[in-house]
Amino acid sequence: MNDKVEILQCLIANRVFAPSHSALAKELGYKGKMVIYRLMEEKAAERTVDEVWKRIQDCYIVSDTTLYNLARIFEGAKYMVDKLLPEMNQEHPQWVENLILAFVNDFYDCFSPAFQQEEVPFLKDLRKDEPEVFWGLVIMLYIRCKKIDFYHGNTKLNYCRLIEALDHLLFTLYPEKVDAHEVPFSLKALDAPNLYKAISNGIILFRCYTEVDFTENASRVMMLFDWGKRSYWHRPDCSYGPGSEIWLLVEQNFGRATNGYYMVLCLEAGKDIHTFELKDTLVFCFWTVDDEDEPPILQACRRSGAKREWCFYAYEYDDDECKFTWEANPKTGNLFGLPDTLQMINLEHPQGKDEKVWARILRMWGEQQGDAIFEKAKEMLSGWVEQGDEYKLTDVQISRNKITLAIDRQGEIVKYELPIKAYDFLSEINPSQSVSILKHTEDDEIYVGWTELGYAIRLAEFAIVE
Repeated sequence: MNDKVEILQCLIANRVFAPSHSALAKELGYKGKMVIYRLMEEKAAERTVDEVWKRIQDCYIVSDTTLYNLARIFEGAKYMVDKLLPEMNQEHPQWVENLILAFVNDFYDCFSPAFQQEEVPFLKDLRKDEPEVFWGLVIMLYIRCKKIDFYHGNTKLNYCRLIEALDHLLFTLYPEKVDAHEVPFSLKALDAPNLYKAISNGIILFRCYTEVDFTENASRVMMLFDWGKRSYWHRPDCSYGPGSEIWLLVEQNFGRATNGYYMVLCLEAGKDIHTFELKDTLVFCFWTVDDEDEPPILQACRRSGAKREWCFYAYEYDDDECKFTWEANPKTGNLFGLPDTLQMINLEHPQGKDEKVWARILRMWGEQQGDAIFEKAKEMLSGWVEQGDEYKLTDVQISRNKITLAIDRQGEIVKYELPIKAYDFLSEINPSQSVSILKHTEDDEIYVGWTELGYAIRLAEFAIVE
């Protein structure tokens, strides 16, 4: 499919961007819906087709490739539904879930020989070569087989229910992927006013669960500045004193030089120069700017237990003065109470009396208390608490058949074993990779966690070796 008319007809007929012709026309800035009807009836002039195409791109911020792939997803789903329904036992209460799991597991042995011969090679190649199209197809199969009308009732509620259902399905298959299980909290906070956004956000969820390096690759949309590992910020001309605030930004870079995010600690000075209270903990994601006409955007997040809050800010950054100016999204307001302006404190070469005082105090605080406060902030953001004092991991052994952990429990070495076949990822790890014993604040359970890889397994699943 490469003709603009066919692509637009497919997307409009499937209500990809709006629930009706009139709603789409209104969003595109037309006074009436006749332009859309003429296009659907192939009565629109070529320049009108080009105009509708361009308005859709500008309105929904989509590329030529995205529009083409969306049409492939919807046409592919229509084709696949007809092929798959005869293959499934629709009397089974979980037949749709079983269908989706077959695609996720890349396991099609239960399908007919004809389907395996004619369709499976295409599906396998599509998953490898074009994962976004493949997972978009899977999501649309779920929506159609479940007979979900995305625009019926509250679209935000429908979207959240869709993400929750897909996450539940994936987490039952990948219970070790605790990092991916956190993603729906963020996705549900995003706007999804149409099928396009629901599908694109759902694709992110599937890729987080099924692709080991997806999170690292996704970090490329987030930008780092040349501030060093840790940087301190304050309101310009704010002198040190009890109650004054400092913002500590700690770089998280996924091993990349220019991409990642920042953990942010809001600290309040106490009554003496040794004391700072942790007032708030946030995550800052500075989006990369692909178009010079796009405003630079900061995406900020706060976590409290299972709850996530998101806020977006437009900003300007003066590189010479290392100074930010923020403007909150009017829809949310300044949810996190960021100052209008923040300026970095130059610890190495402070200028002026105030900055020299701040630099001396913060260097001393960082050396004496910084690491402890940072660990506390990490626990607040992640929901994971290190258990190194009670569970001291002394050795990790991995063979072809099992993984063995030696843990010091109050002076006694206890060995725990788990078969490699219990989780697919265990066959890919090695003893040199960082592993920790952690408690999850959500369920109060103890886990064995490979946090850099995004995996965690409950310690209770390991057998104690007598």
